[in-house]
Amino acid sequence: MLALHTRLLLRRPAQARLYLVRPLSQASAAAKKCTDPYTNLAFEDWLLRTSDPDSYVLYLWRNRPTIVIGRNQNPWKECNLGLMASRNVQLARRSSGGGSVYHDMGNTNYTVVMPREAFARDLCATMVARALQNEDIPAYVNERHDVTVDAKKISGSAFKLTSKRAFHHGTMLIDADLDRLNGCLRSRAHSEIAALGVDSVRSTVANLREYSWAIDHLTFCNAVMLEFSRTFGTLGRDDVCVWDEQSGDVVGRVDEERRRLQTWQWLYGQTPRFVHSFEKAFEWAEVQARITVYHGLVAEVSLESGGQELAGFASVREALGGAPYEVAEIERRLAPVRQQQGTQADELCTWLTEKVRDAASGAPTPVSGDSA
Repeated sequence: MLALHTRLLLRRPAQARLYLVRPLSQASAAAKKCTDPYTNLAFEDWLLRTSDPDSYVLYLWRNRPTIVIGRNQNPWKECNLGLMASRNVQLARRSSGGGSVYHDMGNTNYTVVMPREAFARDLCATMVARALQNEDIPAYVNERHDVTVDAKKISGSAFKLTSKRAFHHGTMLIDADLDRLNGCLRSRAHSEIAALGVDSVRSTVANLREYSWAIDHLTFCNAVMLEFSRTFGTLGRDDVCVWDEQSGDVVGRVDEERRRLQTWQWLYGQTPRFVHSFEKAFEWAEVQARITVYHGLVAEVSLESGGQELAGFASVREALGGAPYEVAEIERRLAPVRQQQGTQADELCTWLTEKVRDAASGAPTPVSGDSA
């Protein structure tokens, strides 16, 4: 009966404007029609902060094409920012740790918010695996707490803890664009960047559609709702809600956080210190370059050539200090060096720009007033 009831709710027309988080019963569920990644992440955080401390909340949602990186990750190392820009894939940074994941409308995300004392790493992943087993998909949880089928990863997850609450959230690849996933999660400069942040662990992934033609977003949502109800408490008619971008009273409460999640300071400036190192043998010298970036800005530039200080080295260091690590700004700052320092400096600047483009093509320039 629950599966039929939730199926009807999830098929409500787009103008449905229901929302979750009144004084919650022990178990409640929300399904969301909004596909904006920043609104969804802000709403998830709002659930964590405002839901009843003793409640269990299930939140099901999807995003338009987005790479979501962990709180302490490096987008220059994790992502192909140029490919993302050309394919209209957004970048988002979440508040939980863990690795980078790809979202699109072929992927469904689940979040379980619970009392902190009830949190366990495998609790929710096991719940999701059981939901899939009920749909005749032989899913299981591996030693890295990922939901897998045939040793292929179909769901990655992460968590966040506060003093009284916790959430566990994860992806579920149902019919996602795996070519786009693999392309966008492969930085051209990955091997050249030494970072202090968290590196993603590369895994072989698969869609659920490889194992069941019957599975889709709605079927998965219903299966998870049913298993959530069995695990944490029965869901009644008033405990399953749908809302979308037009639900003004809810969106208004998360709007400030949504705007913060879109800022350059959060997306790029949050990145821990990293060093981008590369070298090249020119006709006139062999040059080793090390660019140190902190909070998304160039903190130090080291150019070496067998201990020699060649033409343009000092000018390049001076020009790039404090620059946002993105191509347009690097090119703008190097333009005077090209004009004033001669052929060697021009070749040096061209090379530096190409290497920055490998890592940072598609990264935007911060605007005035853009702060986290």
